[in-house]
Amino acid sequence: MSPARSGNGSRKLGDILVEKKYINAGQLGRALSYQKENGARLGEALVKLGYITEDHLVEAIASQKRLPVIPLGEILPNPRATALLSEKFVRSRQVLPIDFDRDALVVAMVNPLDVVTLDDVRVITGYEIVPAVVTTTAFSDTVDYLYSGRGSLGSAPDDKGASATDIADDRRVAEDVSVITLVDDILDTALKRRASDVHFEPQLYEMPVRMRIDGVLHHVTEIPNHLKGGVLSRIKIMGDMDIAEKRLPQDGRATYRSDEQTVDLRIASIPTVYGENITIRLLDETMFEITLEELGMDEAELVVFRRALNRPYGQILITGPTGSGKSTTLYSALAEINSPTVKIYTVEDPVERKMPGILQSQIRSNIGLTFAAALRSLVRSDPDVIMVGEIRDLETATIATEAALTGHLVMSTLHTNDAASTITRLVEMRVPAFLIASALECVVAQRLARKLCPHCMKEVTLVPSSMSAVEFDLFGDAPVVVAKAVGCRRCYGTGYSGRIGLYEVLPVTKELKSMISDAADTDAIRDYAINEGMTTLRQDGKRKILRKLTTIDEVQRVTM
Repeated sequence: MSPARSGNGSRKLGDILVEKKYINAGQLGRALSYQKENGARLGEALVKLGYITEDHLVEAIASQKRLPVIPLGEILPNPRATALLSEKFVRSRQVLPIDFDRDALVVAMVNPLDVVTLDDVRVITGYEIVPAVVTTTAFSDTVDYLYSGRGSLGSAPDDKGASATDIADDRRVAEDVSVITLVDDILDTALKRRASDVHFEPQLYEMPVRMRIDGVLHHVTEIPNHLKGGVLSRIKIMGDMDIAEKRLPQDGRATYRSDEQTVDLRIASIPTVYGENITIRLLDETMFEITLEELGMDEAELVVFRRALNRPYGQILITGPTGSGKSTTLYSALAEINSPTVKIYTVEDPVERKMPGILQSQIRSNIGLTFAAALRSLVRSDPDVIMVGEIRDLETATIATEAALTGHLVMSTLHTNDAASTITRLVEMRVPAFLIASALECVVAQRLARKLCPHCMKEVTLVPSSMSAVEFDLFGDAPVVVAKAVGCRRCYGTGYSGRIGLYEVLPVTKELKSMISDAADTDAIRDYAINEGMTTLRQDGKRKILRKLTTIDEVQRVTM
């Protein structure tokens, strides 16, 4: 959302700070004396004396002049905007172009009252100016990042007067320094913000770039049309893909090394009417190094899950939609049972985390190495534990189920809405009910909800008279204390930092095995499990809301 245009205020800065109770009259008087003696601005004097923080000052200036506050840590400045001013001018005047608001240029300023700088920027750029306020620290950190070796987004060329015909050789443009550094900077930003995916989405006039952070997409920048082809070609070259083929979907892989870490990239392209849409998945192995205790399972659920893990044979299924953390749960389980006395094989697509002591195989469907083909070989290789990345078809499901009946512990994933519907899904895939009943030991359904940022969350009390329908459905007619997301620099203004799992653990008891053999439907299985004490995903979400780990909105988003 673009900042609103400013108007002029008349209240004095000191009066606003006193009114907000950030300072008292005595502190204001001492700051005014300091200002006269040292020639500093009042705000600078108050910060120097330790009476207020930079955030307090920015809030007061924004209130005084009716200006927006720019959370620079949350956004990636538009390269077309930052390219309009030189680094020397940006640093000396403490003004940074951020984005465009229709026919105007949005600039972040430490001192938005500097009318001389505002006029100079207007003359240099030819745009009307929309000022916004930013703290000195946030400004310095962002400028240092933009103009460092990694921060070359700020030096991307302007696209005025450029046309599609200016780009004739995709490979030549892809190897241009400005394009290479632009792509590197986007990937560095994705790593810094722990994004799981980066989306390059070509449109008619530009190419927006969005990142999925904690499961939610965020717009970060836009790439001008004259750089679009070069950027897409650069990514395809990184993934060893055919840059001449733009009519068919392609997949690629690459390894990206930043100053601080190395990650594997999975690249997928698909043609659209405005060019190829490219999605990059970042596979950071450290994100999978989570113990079972850290997943977020309740203690009782963890006991049930561990009991199934410690069985010498049987089948354990982890279910949920794409991006719900199934692989992380599987890796945590494998790490727990991995030992010199246990032989573990995995069949994955892709291998997302390399684990010492475990034999891992990568599926290659193009040469016939499918899940089913790999499984057939594995069961003849004397394994104790087999992990199948995903059950996608009847053949894989049948071999995995039969392996669980012949002395192997088999773990895999399936796409279902909840634990009870997993059994129905296997039946719909035409796996015989008697095989399912005999092999299945435990089903874990899960979702990932964003965790509240501990630095800025705000506690609120909900009373029945003001509850929404969703809140009343969760908590009934009793007052409860919950937390809401606010947003700060540490969480990039989102109010959330990291994610936590919501779990539904279904042990397959003798009674449930009998129900499966008798072709019980999903509702009957679910009702039985709840009566036996199973906590549903929504109930687990409620528990985590009351523990102030996440919010009502998040639980509603992932469990509705």
